[in-house]
Amino acid sequence: MSADRNANEDGLRLDPLAKSKIGKRLRDSYDAVVNEPIPDKFLNLLASLEAAEKTGHKDGDA
Repeated sequence: MSADRNANEDGLRLDPLAKSKIGKRLRDSYDAVVNEPIPDKFLNLLASLEAAEKTGHKDGDA
């Protein structure tokens, strides 16, 4: 591995402004995903799993 942490395998470097813009876009995208509502399908599944856990049912029990 190269001693230059800013260079990729081809020896190319990203401009600090480009890095900054990429980082901002990635953070904005991550924030958008994190703030999306949880679909009802998943909430229902979680509720079912919690109910099964409280009654002592495990996977495979019928």
